[in-house]
Amino acid sequence: MSQYVDLVATSRWVLVIVLAAAMFDVVLPFIPSETIIVAVSVGVAEAGHPMLIWVILAAASGVLVGDGLAYLVGRRSGPAVTRRLRRSGRGAAIHDWVLSVMRRHGAPLIVLGRYVPGVRSATAFTAGAVGYPARRYAGFTLIGASVWATQSALLGYAGGEVFASRPLLGFAVAWLGAGVVTLGAMLVQRHATAVWGALARRATGKRSRAETRR
Repeated sequence: MSQYVDLVATSRWVLVIVLAAAMFDVVLPFIPSETIIVAVSVGVAEAGHPMLIWVILAAASGVLVGDGLAYLVGRRSGPAVTRRLRRSGRGAAIHDWVLSVMRRHGAPLIVLGRYVPGVRSATAFTAGAVGYPARRYAGFTLIGASVWATQSALLGYAGGEVFASRPLLGFAVAWLGAGVVTLGAMLVQRHATAVWGALARRATGKRSRAETRR
């Protein structure tokens, strides 16, 4: 087991895998990119090599490239992308929510949306389709990618450090920690949706009353 951990933690190909997983899960959500980052970070902690920063950089770079490409696709093929996102009932619901929030609160959605299953893809494509400012999108994506990659890698590294003699247990604990973060993000999403919806209805009501007085 120790030889395997050392191989995983020191191979440069592992960084390529991390980058590719983080890049492609914007279009292939079934790729367990976060699980891969956690597992590699556990291996880094077990092997004792100072490679964690490279894991974080590879993961963040993958997110930037993947989300950037998705944004460009959305910008060039807006209607076709929208139809694809809305093929299922759940996809249509996510797209409607992302679209409504994007118009009012794009920054927190871009930064935090990657924690909620399905929202990262919808956010990236929809941002391009609705013409969200490219520089602003790139800046918020950089922040979100950095936070996500750092959090995932540190969870794995902490699990590997705490359970130094049992890397599988360290991975399991770190993976559960990542699940807790995702669950928290989903709860925040639901609460934010309710709050933003109430604010939007209130603003609409005020405009309607103002127009009626005129």
